[in-house]
Amino acid sequence: MVRQKLKPGTSHSYEVLETAIVAAFEQARVPLFWIMLQSRTDATDIVYLNVADSLEEWNDLPARYRKAVAAHPELEKMSTRLATFIERTTSTLTTRRDEIPFSRTGIDLQTMRAMRLAVFEISPGHEGRFVNAARGTSDRAAPWLLYEANDAPTFMLVTPLKTARHTSKALPHRLQALKDDGTPSADGVYAVRLHMSRPPKGWMVR
Repeated sequence: MVRQKLKPGTSHSYEVLETAIVAAFEQARVPLFWIMLQSRTDATDIVYLNVADSLEEWNDLPARYRKAVAAHPELEKMSTRLATFIERTTSTLTTRRDEIPFSRTGIDLQTMRAMRLAVFEISPGHEGRFVNAARGTSDRAAPWLLYEANDAPTFMLVTPLKTARHTSKALPHRLQALKDDGTPSADGVYAVRLHMSRPPKGWMVR
């Protein structure tokens, strides 16, 4: 997951260039994919989801990119230009905590058109307590997916939504009850921008 803050006044230029980048990657048939989402309240607040089936596949992605730009130098030039619009970036490699069941109610990461993202940066050593609070009642499925950062005590609740207008339910009561780690450092709704995304095959059919 890559969270970016664009420089003020650059969101339109960013959109135009990113749309062109998607077309260029499609034309070059590069096996790299991403989902781009934009805050429904702030066009300069964006999130990218870069999906991999395994850590091994994730580790192979840089090699895929190097091979692609060697054959198509224009891709790197466009990406470098895109970076000039970015004020700051936070990139977090996460792993799904799949011991918490997800309630599949017809909308998931592959079909969503928006998502609510709540980020919790908790105190080191309290990871287990947080997961237990997130789990709640073990026999009940949750309407969100829980991801944990691979190298930091950070958790993300991702709630797939049909549209950005469909706000999700409140955060789990047991998380709200935690005094130190119950308040997310970020909590917002982001809409999928398909024209700036290059989803994997079978995802988000246009």
